[in-house]
Amino acid sequence: MLKLQAKLDAMIEDVNQEDGFIPQLFEKITDSLFFLIQWGGIPMVIYLLIAVSRW
Repeated sequence: MLKLQAKLDAMIEDVNQEDGFIPQLFEKITDSLFFLIQWGGIPMVIYLLIAVSRW
């Protein structure tokens, strides 16, 4: 139980740091998800433009 508490304390301390590992990890994850959404949406927009132009 003490090991778990020590790991939890270290994790909380890392989260509170501005340049900690966990905030950087979450930043990388959200950046990659935004990149996928951004570039995955371009073909959809092109398809919608083509579909609307055929009306």
